[in-house]
Amino acid sequence: MKFSSVILALFALVSTGLADKSCTPSFDYCSDLLIKSKGFTEADLKDVLKGTDLENEPLKNILFHCKNPGIVGHPKLCQSGCKDPEQEGSHKCDG
Repeated sequence: MKFSSVILALFALVSTGLADKSCTPSFDYCSDLLIKSKGFTEADLKDVLKGTDLENEPLKNILFHCKNPGIVGHPKLCQSGCKDPEQEGSHKCDG
């Protein structure tokens, strides 16, 4: 019985951690918004950049595309920095 309780508790922890990350599919986000209010960490976003030509760019210059709730990808470099629009939704880099 104890083993099943431990498994259930671990599952709950993992599920809770995954559920905390949330973004609207097909919308674009700057790193600051993803970190401040969407449950992502700086490490999450750096992991997305690993193996890309943007791996060494500052996160503040990257626009991330939400592929599924809790999953971002398709990073794009914003030369003049990424700025989220006033209203949530897809947008392009300012420069």
